[in-house]
Amino acid sequence: MTDAINKFAQEPKKNSIANIHNHLRTLIYTENERRRANALPELDVPSATTLAHHQAQLYSPTEAVIRDKGERAARNNRGRGSTDIPALLIGEATEVDENKLSLITVAKFCGLWQRLADPDKLALNVLDDEIRTRLILLVLLDLATRLPLAWVISDQPRAEATIALLRMATRDKTREKLRYGCTGLVADAVGLGVVKNDNGPGLRNGPVKAAILGCGGVSVDVRTYSPTDKPFIERHFGTLESILLKILHGYTGRRAGELPGYDAHRAGVLDIDLLYELISVFYIDELPSMRHYGVGMWGRRPAEVYEEINRTRGALAPMDPDLRRIHLCWEEQVTPTDEGVRVYYGIWFNSDALQEAIEDPQGYATSRERKASVFVDPDNLSEATVVLPRTAAPIRVQLQTSIFADMTVNEALNLIQEYRREDPTTTQIHEDRLARVRLERARLLDTIGVEKGLSRSYVTRDEIKAKARTLFRGARVIPSERIPDAVVAGQITAERPDGMVFDFSDGDSGILDGTAAEAAADEQVVMDVISVPGERQEALQSKKQTVTSHSKKAARKGALNAQPEQTQAEVFGRPEQNKRLK
Repeated sequence: MTDAINKFAQEPKKNSIANIHNHLRTLIYTENERRRANALPELDVPSATTLAHHQAQLYSPTEAVIRDKGERAARNNRGRGSTDIPALLIGEATEVDENKLSLITVAKFCGLWQRLADPDKLALNVLDDEIRTRLILLVLLDLATRLPLAWVISDQPRAEATIALLRMATRDKTREKLRYGCTGLVADAVGLGVVKNDNGPGLRNGPVKAAILGCGGVSVDVRTYSPTDKPFIERHFGTLESILLKILHGYTGRRAGELPGYDAHRAGVLDIDLLYELISVFYIDELPSMRHYGVGMWGRRPAEVYEEINRTRGALAPMDPDLRRIHLCWEEQVTPTDEGVRVYYGIWFNSDALQEAIEDPQGYATSRERKASVFVDPDNLSEATVVLPRTAAPIRVQLQTSIFADMTVNEALNLIQEYRREDPTTTQIHEDRLARVRLERARLLDTIGVEKGLSRSYVTRDEIKAKARTLFRGARVIPSERIPDAVVAGQITAERPDGMVFDFSDGDSGILDGTAAEAAADEQVVMDVISVPGERQEALQSKKQTVTSHSKKAARKGALNAQPEQTQAEVFGRPEQNKRLK
């Protein structure tokens, strides 16, 4: 029996008694063949119970764990725990860890849907009830009070999620308390002391280490797969799962196949918003009021311990707001203007100190680098921090759009999205109204322009086509010759016109439309009187009668002296009904 047990104890594969008993039967059968050859009595095969009792006598409980599960499991299960009080101040020592929740949630609401392409969304839209995923919960636990200082749910546990966890720990949690209608205790904003973490993908990386050190904290790396190095956060996840997660829809169990009669995929109806609300209510209203029997707690409630430590020893002082925004918040590179700095394409920040720093002849004004770093807290838009080139101290700026005060970045963008969202029917009504009004206004202006004879500084396409059609039809443009004894164009209304044309309109600048003809040397050209009112018409009428009588006498005298064989040239006078050009 000892040989059979030692054979299977060489590898920590957690072999069963049945495996050892089968090997024992083989050993006894071989031994009985040798004994029969030597005329010795055969050995009986012991039962499995006898074999198990013999194995328990050979190995102690710790040795049995090492034999079956390995040294690491023996250190975790049989090693000594910590019986020391880890911290005396709130925030002095904390532990952070990430745990994969044993829940199935709807993938459409937890960030995966946004990363799908449009064809994938269209194909998977009808299968949304079957799209499920599991989320990661990150918790930062205070060791002095056993209260969680921050909690974050993420589908990708990376550096950004851990920095969001640190950002939540260093701010007030009143926002979550009011949002979910809680009445319990929430931890105030504290500084960071010692932060213990393991080798999780979102915990042990450069950005997280830089953020902790920048906040004045100390990052301590514990051993991998060693829960005794951070026992408090490990025990906390067990409490959370046994009290809250186990009763939620979509619970999968602690291990694969633990719930064979429960369809977790079909029951996974929770989305990330509802799950975060349930966990927040548990951390604010339920956990602080539960009795805790851990080391240093002795049955007291975390809320009572928190109030006592605040009253007697206090907590680590909160971080400087500008320093916190620089190391834990989001950075944007923008160019400052007279209006301040603008981030996310529409959120403005400004202050008097920023305007003075921009115009400083010894600082930013002499720098070639025009971009400035703006650090915005995504959980509170009331203030921001600006770091200018060639400027030593950071500058605190205030939000200029007061409607976004005390909002998160996501809430502000959702508000604008709600403002811009419009019913398609309403959109059609307004667009039709705008088109009708603008069309009627354009027609009215065109009508007024035609009636009033307004000139244009351009030609239309139709006018160009009509002009081109006329020019290229073979038409010949004959230039007009200058009429003898006529004034040059542009001299008709001159004060002293050139040629034989005189001003006979008494100051009227009107132009007569007609054709001038050459008259005989001995004949006077009769000009018809233009229709004018008043005394001018009477004076012109008398003048016309005088000129007419002289013309008749000259015509009779010329007819008597003319030769019979000569034909008198036809003379065309001024037109009788001329038109005044306007």
